[in-house]
Amino acid sequence: MEISLEKIVNLVVKEVIKELLNKGFNVVYTQSNLDNCKSISQKKNHIFKNKTESIDMSPYKTPVLIENHIQRLHQLTGEIVVPSGTIITPKARELIKAKQILVTIK
Repeated sequence: MEISLEKIVNLVVKEVIKELLNKGFNVVYTQSNLDNCKSISQKKNHIFKNKTESIDMSPYKTPVLIENHIQRLHQLTGEIVVPSGTIITPKARELIKAKQILVTIK
């Protein structure tokens, strides 16, 4: 099994940034930072989408994830957590796919 050095660097950077964000650090991304790291700048949208958000479905009798929920997410959100049994509307599903967000059911 092989893994490229670029992939390893991307994984490490993603985890470090995720940990810093979890600890309350404000990680600033500027174009000059990204230009200095060619491998990162090529995949910046994928690498830096490391924020996980839980969607509060407590007001719903039957949880429904709608497009508006997805539109209100932080731009760095790469994963959302929804309760088991959540219904995802077609428009929300389209937006999730377009923004490349992972949906985790808990």
